[in-house]
This record gives sequence, C-alpha cells and structure tokens, in this order.
Amino acid sequence: MAAVWSNFLHLLWLPVASCFAGILNAVAGGGSFLSLPALISSTTAIGVGAVTAQATNTVALWPGQLTSLFAFRNHLREYKWELIPLAIASGVGGELGGLLLLRTGNTMFRQLLPWLLLFAAVMFVLSFPLGRWLQSLSGGKRYNKWLLFGMVIVSIYVGYFGAGGGFLVMALLGICGVHDIHEMNALKVVTAVVSIGIPTALFIMAGRVQWRFCLEMMILAGVGGYLGAHYSRKINQRAMRWTVASIGFLTAGYFFLANTLHHP
Repeated sequence: MAAVWSNFLHLLWLPVASCFAGILNAVAGGGSFLSLPALISSTTAIGVGAVTAQATNTVALWPGQLTSLFAFRNHLREYKWELIPLAIASGVGGELGGLLLLRTGNTMFRQLLPWLLLFAAVMFVLSFPLGRWLQSLSGGKRYNKWLLFGMVIVSIYVGYFGAGGGFLVMALLGICGVHDIHEMNALKVVTAVVSIGIPTALFIMAGRVQWRFCLEMMILAGVGGYLGAHYSRKINQRAMRWTVASIGFLTAGYFFLANTLHHP
C-alpha cells in the first residue's frame, strides 16, 4: 500500500508542479523552482541527465509564456514595432545561453544547479528592498540603448537556466526607466517568449528533449500561464514573491544536500 501511494504521489507531483510553474512564471517568475526538481526526480530513474532535464523543462514551460503573451495582448498593442529591437536582444542572449547549456556536462550542471537556484532565490529576496531604489536610478528618463544591451546579458542567463530571470528583467526595466508595473509585466513576457523560445528550438533540434514528460508539462504549464496572467492584478505580488523565494531556498537546500550525499 505504501508503494502504491508513493507511486501515486510521484505521478501527481510533475503535473501539479507544471501547472503551478506556469502560474508563477506569469505572475512573479521562478516556475522552475517547482517544475525542474519534479522533472529531475521523474527522469533520474530512467537514466536521463540533468542537462536534458533542464532542456526539457525549458521547452515544457515555453507555452506558458506564449499564453501569457496572449493574455497581455491589449497592453502590448500600443508598442507595435517598438518591441522588435527588444525581442531581438532577448533572442540573441537566449540563443547564447542555450548553446552554453548544451556544452555543459551533466555532472557540471548538477553541481551548478543548487548555486543557480540559490542565486535566483536571493534575487527574489533582494527585489523587495532594492525595487524602488532601482527604479530611481533612471532619473525619470528611458535608456533604450542600455535596455537592449542589458537584455542580451540577462537573456543569456534565462536561456541557460531561467529561474529568477523574471526579476532580473524587471530590475533591468526599472533601471532603464520603465516604472509602470503592468507595463513591466507585459514587456517581461515579451522578452521571455523570445529568450526561452530560441533555446527551445535549439534543444529540440539537438534531440535533448524527453517528450514523454514534456508534452504533459507543456499543456499544464500553458494553462497555468494563462490563468496566472489573467488574474495577475488580483494577486498580492509581495506575498507571491516571498512564497517563490521560500520555495527557491528549499529547493536549493535539497540539491545541496543531494550533491553532498552523492559525492561524499
């Protein structure tokens, strides 16, 4: 009976984590805090490496960004062609990050994983005291050239790992003079669609996607992404970010412990 219950929880963990990951990515970012550990747990038993799990996670969560973009379509109509340079910068960085991941060995990525998760969680915590200060740095002006350059750098991280990338994009927008929270969320989704979409294509062409897990995650993350974007104005952003940060610290601690036990 215990074995049956354990298998049931194992089968339930991945779909639930995928749906909530889509919601988190649309509202605050950090969906990988939930989906990646669930995916690694599901794939380790069949000998799938950590890099392939990360690639699969990236591909699976991309539809959630696409449905979020659809939900934000009314906010984005006023920008029209102005979005193209931002999208190109995001794509260049995302491609570089994706190529870097494909050139990282499984052992190296597994060792980097808890540090990446810890970095992302710290970014969420720092977003509270630093948010208003970062916005004040723009001096009321918009710095579009610096925004494009910074987006390339941030998107490298997004294409490589992604967790916490939403805050980095929001911080960059604030520094460069974008202060309206709804505008920031809408532009964040645009950059995510491209900076995650380009690596998604790379991972598929490289054959690094476990489709038996990915298709299920795609559908549920897409549903979660639309729901998260649709109800984002009704969600307490501060409480949500603290929740995401807490999940991130717990997940990082789990992988630190797992690495220690695996390599005594």
